[in-house]
Amino acid sequence: MKHFTAFLKQHQRITWTATSLYKVLAWLCFFFFEYLAMAMLQGSILVSGRERYLWLFCGFLLSYSFIRFAFQTLKQPMQVHAKRIRQRFSFKKVDWPKQSEWLNLAGIYLISLSGMMIWGVFEQLFLSKWTSGTTENQAALDDLMHFSGIYSTVVLSFIIVLMGPLMEELVFRGLFFHYFKWAKAPWVTVILSGLLFGLYHLGSYTWLSLLDLPPYLIIGIGLAYAYNKTGKLSSSILMHMFHNGWIQGMSLLVLLR
Repeated sequence: MKHFTAFLKQHQRITWTATSLYKVLAWLCFFFFEYLAMAMLQGSILVSGRERYLWLFCGFLLSYSFIRFAFQTLKQPMQVHAKRIRQRFSFKKVDWPKQSEWLNLAGIYLISLSGMMIWGVFEQLFLSKWTSGTTENQAALDDLMHFSGIYSTVVLSFIIVLMGPLMEELVFRGLFFHYFKWAKAPWVTVILSGLLFGLYHLGSYTWLSLLDLPPYLIIGIGLAYAYNKTGKLSSSILMHMFHNGWIQGMSLLVLLR
């Protein structure tokens, strides 16, 4: 009997390890899928001629494939049916935030924005010797905005305001919570989601670049909390789009001047 009990415990441990490994590998596959799609879209700015539109087409094709398979995975975790994959997207089927949830989302965003502003003031007062007033990621986007004239402005604005928030929320909120949500302590998943989101947006990975982490970490935790609070991916997507939208709008105003 003792040997049988020990065997069952060992078998459960092996099953848990295999399941955990599957979840990690599955999430990493989606992560690199999204990363490749975004790299193709942004990479089209750095080339010209027919090659530019080939990169753009491949980027959109990868993005479309990623979005379809990601949403399908959130609905069917273990098996995918061809008929369901071929179903057309409809805004009516989206689980949008309810009226009572919009106030919560506004509060979450204002708290997140306040945290980012507080960090910005702290950075200016005590860390100005090591920072330039903007993150490496934002500086790189500003440089790309000037790289290819109107093309780079239009493509980057589309990525920043629409494609980026949609795909990033699928990776760091929808799929991450799908695979790793800890029911006993969901706040752990919220923090880890925000941390990965922040690390993803670093321009480089040096000790000094970690000073760029706090603002992305704060908004990342805010987005993760919004998703966990409402249980709707549309909540964090809309919040993310709004955040990127007004920031990109300000960048365009500066660019036009």
